[in-house]
Amino acid sequence: MAASEHPRLILHDFLSSDVCKELEFIHKSCSTIGYRQNAFSTTLSHLIATNSPHLILPFIPLRDKIKEKVEDFFGCEYELFIEFTGLISGLNVALLNQYVDI
Repeated sequence: MAASEHPRLILHDFLSSDVCKELEFIHKSCSTIGYRQNAFSTTLSHLIATNSPHLILPFIPLRDKIKEKVEDFFGCEYELFIEFTGLISGLNVALLNQYVDI
């Protein structure tokens, strides 16, 4: 398939340095072992279940902002529904297959 059949949206400077640091702190503090070896996951449901619902607050405006950018870029006729919100990281990224979760 041609590259044009799989368009990608790259958002430079989408997050401020402060927001990145806040998300990194939340992820390092609250992540749990993910679905694969060497993968760590922080999800909204995990933060709520571990009595840390206040830590979901930085995620909410960001996911709405991302959703709007994606809808605009792909010319969505209808509003997208967000099914999953979380941070995933890997200790050895070479062991993780490339994928995108939106």
